[in-house]
Amino acid sequence: MVKSGTMSTIELRRQNRNRVFRSLINSGEPLTKQDLATELFMSLPTLTQNLKELSAMGLIDASCTTDSTGGRKPRLISVIPDARFAVGIELSSGSIRMVALDLKCNQLAFQQFVRPFENTEPAARELAGRLEQFLDDGNLSRERLLGVGITVPGIVNADQTIIEYAPTARIGKMSSIWVNRYIPYPTFLDNDATCGGFAEWWNHAEMENLAYLSLSRGIGGAILVNGSAYDGDHHRSAEFGHMCIHPGGRTCNCGKRGCLEAYCSATRLSDDLHISLEEFFAGLSAGNPAYQNTWETYLDDLALAVSNIHTMLDCNVVIGGAFPQYLSNYQGVLVDRLSRLNPFTDDGDYVHFCRYHDRSICVGAALRYVAEFIAQV
Repeated sequence: MVKSGTMSTIELRRQNRNRVFRSLINSGEPLTKQDLATELFMSLPTLTQNLKELSAMGLIDASCTTDSTGGRKPRLISVIPDARFAVGIELSSGSIRMVALDLKCNQLAFQQFVRPFENTEPAARELAGRLEQFLDDGNLSRERLLGVGITVPGIVNADQTIIEYAPTARIGKMSSIWVNRYIPYPTFLDNDATCGGFAEWWNHAEMENLAYLSLSRGIGGAILVNGSAYDGDHHRSAEFGHMCIHPGGRTCNCGKRGCLEAYCSATRLSDDLHISLEEFFAGLSAGNPAYQNTWETYLDDLALAVSNIHTMLDCNVVIGGAFPQYLSNYQGVLVDRLSRLNPFTDDGDYVHFCRYHDRSICVGAALRYVAEFIAQV
């Protein structure tokens, strides 16, 4: 028996193998054995054994060589990105998005369908069928599929059996979950914004912690502490959309008044004005005065919410969802507002826009399986 506080030989070997695999995953180019040994401070015999194990798992390739300074040409070692892949599915109030990602987070396939979210048996059967078609269309081998991450626009309980709250989907408390009932692969269910936040944390290596604010038809969020989501005692943390910014103000989907979601969701600039977001921002660029007034008010409300989040959590805030593709041209004016609202300094540069735009959520759902696999190799 291994004594408490000591590490077994098997676990030590696994950790060394994992270090080698992570180094290859994170490298932007193939590496030689000597490159790896130097980078990892690992002996060549130990490294050679780890590479043999990774090769036997079908995870690395060493078939190419590089120029030699004399003697045998060194082999170049690289990860086989599509040795495994994962699928992420975002179920929203208006559509279904599916993405497949390989081990290097390259997108292998993406599809979007117009299909409002329904927590019903027919919708669950349809989702399973669409997934099978998605795999077929992308020529994706089911033997290499790690799993399917599925997000729903609401709060999911700890054992993933109940959607407790999803106002944008008109789902009340204690609704049982159908969505993954007919999918024959490993699955997990999670809140959409939590997965979006994970995707952004994964791709912001410089950020140890971050708050993710998702701006779409609904508003959600996530708090990532060193990559782990802070869920709260009842899995309701970071529901930033229901932060009150105007007491007694506009009615929110939740039934309360003055919530951020009632002022900064996508519907504020589209449905409420009977236009699309594209039309709004086109009119804004053309100098439409009514749109300009609406936009100035919107930015004031958004800045207030972002400032509140930053003041409470003291970390970078990443804005995701449907809006960043439009907001990027207005980052300067948002930062100016944040600078004026900051009670401690004149800094407003803590706000960032997401890298995946409207795909953050499904990407994050797939990344959860990729990250888990990488951690366990």
